[in-house]
This record gives sequence, structure tokens and C-alpha cells, in this order.
Amino acid sequence: MNRREEILDEAMALLVEEGLSRLTMKRVAERVGFSEPAMYRHFKDKEDLMLAMIERVRGRFFRIADQADLSAPPRTYLEQTFCRILAYLEEVRGVTILFLSDSTYNRKEPLRQALLDWFRGMSSRFTEYLEGAKARGQVPPDLDPAAAALTWLGAVQALTIRYILEEGRVSITGSCDEVLEILLRGVTR
Repeated sequence: MNRREEILDEAMALLVEEGLSRLTMKRVAERVGFSEPAMYRHFKDKEDLMLAMIERVRGRFFRIADQADLSAPPRTYLEQTFCRILAYLEEVRGVTILFLSDSTYNRKEPLRQALLDWFRGMSSRFTEYLEGAKARGQVPPDLDPAAAALTWLGAVQALTIRYILEEGRVSITGSCDEVLEILLRGVTR
């Protein structure tokens, strides 16, 4: 593993363990075992570090979605994407909400743009699947794929927010089957 990846591992661990307010270049450097100035050889500042962290998490989301079978029926597709994304979010303690709140609250344009690209990427993947499912007759012909994709993403966000507010006492994945059934009713009627 290269140093940059090691730094990202420790930054993610720190973020998961202690939250965004405790994520500093100095604290990450201490965890990796070198000086704070050495951090700046790998990341120009905290924002650059956070962009790399967002890219890492976004990449995992995209890999999950891209590995799903686009010809599968909706139940199988949602199990391959929705439930796996929820499991990953539980593993990283819902850090996506932390990224979103920081970029929104502090109006950091590069972070906002990275998150918007992530959202658009996931939305387009779900929409693409639903358009194909519609063409195959797996969902009703009057289904709006973009609206259904937005609903799926909203469910991910809602479960993540509840998990964070409940301080991990409520599982993100614990509701996967029930939410999956509701989402399926919405697209399969």
C-alpha cells in the first residue's frame, strides 16, 4: 500500500471514530506516524484530503452499482445495490452525511461539486437500470425511472441519517428488507 492510501485509511478511520470536527491534518499525521508538514506532500490541505476521501467512498458506491446485473429483475437488482450500499454505509458509519453537511455548511465548492457528481452518478446508474427494466417489461410502462431512482437514493439517505442520529443504536441494514419491499411495490405495483 502506498503512503497516500495509508493516509486515506487513517483519515477514514479517524472520521468514523471521532467525526468530522476531529479530522485535522495534524491528527491524521499522528495516526500515520509522521509530522504534519509531511502530510502536505500528499495532500495540499484538509479539503484536498476530504476530496480524496469522497472519491474513495464514491468509488465504492459506483463499484457496487456497476457490479449489479442490469438485466436482473428489480428485487435482485435492489439486493445487489441498495442493500450492499447500506451495508457499506454501516461499515463506515454513514460518513456520507458528514461530507454532505460539511460541504453544505461551509460552502466548499469543490466538495459540493464532488458530492453532486456522486449523486448524479448514482442517480444515473439507478435510472439506467430502471429504463432497461421498463423496456424488458419488469416494471410498469408508466414508471418514471428518474423519480424512482431519486426515491431509492432518498431511502439510502433517510436510513443513514437515522443511523447517525441514533448514534449507531439502530442498524442501517436492519430495515433493508422492509424498505426493499416498499421500494419494490413502488416500481412493480
